[in-house]
Amino acid sequence: MEKHLLAIPNRCTGCNRCAYACAAVKEGMFMPSKARIKINNFPFEGYSVPSVCFQCPKPDCLKACPERAILKNERGVIVVEASKCDGCGDCIEACPYGMIEQYGSGKAYKCDLCGGNPACVAECEFGALAFKEPDKISLRLRATQMKQRSTEGSPGKKRHHLALNILKGAVRVPRTPGYMG
Repeated sequence: MEKHLLAIPNRCTGCNRCAYACAAVKEGMFMPSKARIKINNFPFEGYSVPSVCFQCPKPDCLKACPERAILKNERGVIVVEASKCDGCGDCIEACPYGMIEQYGSGKAYKCDLCGGNPACVAECEFGALAFKEPDKISLRLRATQMKQRSTEGSPGKKRHHLALNILKGAVRVPRTPGYMG
């Protein structure tokens, strides 16, 4: 059975360790702006929400690519074949979660689950990310998050929209003056 990458927003501290690890593995440098995972921070709320690629069962990005540079591999992971990508950006526009971006060259990039061992999950100290076989709870969490689609705006705006809606449904601990964790 295929595993899913899950974001558990009420556990995220916004530390960005996952983004640093992702960028280090994928880009060879500690540059969170090039990470395949993004953290949406809501400082006035006291919460952060990780945005992850859902590896959609019927990916809009794959359908939108005129060059067939996006495909589903044998493990069911949606990947970008950079050598085929012409930089048109149709996949970026099509992704309702804002999880595909482009390099300066125009080539698209996205999460490929690090070949089945996501660096972001390994680096997450607080369990805000999980890579596991689906169960009832994780399927419900994933389905709830995937319903938060956005069809307009930049990838950043789509991620922010998704994060706001996920945050509304997240279990939040009341923050009182005496609250210590």
